[in-house]
Amino acid sequence: MFSNLINKRVLREVLLFAFIGLVILTLVPFGSVTPFPFAFAAIGMFALAIISGLLFGEPRQSRWVFSVALLLLVVLAGWTFIQTIELPSNWLANPAWNAARDLAGAQSAAISVEPADTLASILWVALPFVTFLTGLLLCDTDQRARKVLTGLGLTAGIIAVFGLLQFLLFPNILIVVEKRAYLDSLTAVFVNRNTAATFLGLGTLLMLTLVRDITRAYSNYPPGEPGRNALLLRSWIYILLLCACFTALMLSRSRAGIFATFVAALIYFPWLVINWNGSRRHLRPAPRWRSLLKLLSAIGFVVVLLTVFAGQAILRAQERRLEDDDRFCILPGIWRAISDHWLTGTGLGTFRTVFSAYRDPACGIFGVFDRAHNFYLEGFLGLGILFPIATVLAFSVLARVFRRGFAQRRRLRHYVLLGLAATILVALHAAVDFSLQIPGFAVFYSAFLSAVVAICLGRSNGEADMAYERPLTT
Repeated sequence: MFSNLINKRVLREVLLFAFIGLVILTLVPFGSVTPFPFAFAAIGMFALAIISGLLFGEPRQSRWVFSVALLLLVVLAGWTFIQTIELPSNWLANPAWNAARDLAGAQSAAISVEPADTLASILWVALPFVTFLTGLLLCDTDQRARKVLTGLGLTAGIIAVFGLLQFLLFPNILIVVEKRAYLDSLTAVFVNRNTAATFLGLGTLLMLTLVRDITRAYSNYPPGEPGRNALLLRSWIYILLLCACFTALMLSRSRAGIFATFVAALIYFPWLVINWNGSRRHLRPAPRWRSLLKLLSAIGFVVVLLTVFAGQAILRAQERRLEDDDRFCILPGIWRAISDHWLTGTGLGTFRTVFSAYRDPACGIFGVFDRAHNFYLEGFLGLGILFPIATVLAFSVLARVFRRGFAQRRRLRHYVLLGLAATILVALHAAVDFSLQIPGFAVFYSAFLSAVVAICLGRSNGEADMAYERPLTT
């Protein structure tokens, strides 16, 4: 029994390392927006999920979140598949098929106007969900969840350093190919600066957390003990990576990305400053005026940072007003398309085809809008009324998780605030961009969220190492 437990522990550590590695590999090749890297990432993550499920079974402490996420995956994937098939008597079929039948003699009719593209989109939806589920399976303790967050934070920092060097030394190169867009902006390993900004904003929050943890560990380390110098070196490396993430974020020149990070920092950084010493169970409560002073100082620090370093993004906002931005010009057309297909949607992955019929010539006649630049509206158009229902359910579950984590966790409560701030960052930016539709970032955020949820619902007494759940097959 004991040897079996040891083997499972070792195996879980190996799978956890593979999990972090897969997330990193999904990020690096342009966010896996091309078919081959995406297929490799999907096959690897699905295989890892199956192995983890069979070996370890459902997570004990986060079981209800695991069940809700699995249910959402099944429902969304099932409805997407239904959109691609011909229903009896052409029930719920898109009216466009009537015209196709008259003009080209089409015999089939489905909810989706492009069944093949919709069917292929199932994998794009499934990969982030499977990543989240796999993270819950592997992050059974606080220690393993923090390993995932540390790995993701260091990855963001290293990618930020790479992005800075690339932007300064080879501004016309994107990894190994010629850079054709956003030549004036840092995009790191992504094609789009807005996706890079969302990633770097999340990386900044992660590295800020790691800096807090490592500096507190150094300050509590006994002077003269072996290992203190190594801890000091790690502290400086983490601080440099934090600065790299922040600098790269500013050089992305993404107005929405920097603003969303600013909002998240206003939520997270003041709380982090006030509660820098962690749990106060054994400390005397500080005077209220001192806490208020820390709060105002932290808010002022964030505002000054934004004012001083976000000059290029602010200049872009002044030069190009919101009403001149194509993303906002096309919103009325998207709403008209949604109002015509609000119940069933037009099929996931069909925005490019459907929106062309609703495009306003006043927004310009050049170029093709591949995406809505609004995750929520594009999801609503593609999946119909099911999408806002699923979105509200997902946010409700996360709100419950964060509330429970904030109420029950003490020493690791800052990770709960980290998850809340990061979710607000991603949710805000998703309203004006498509970062969540880029597989690399979606996988990165899903892995991050799985580790945070595991900490929020975990126990602080270290029991979780001692028990493993039965396999899913039993």
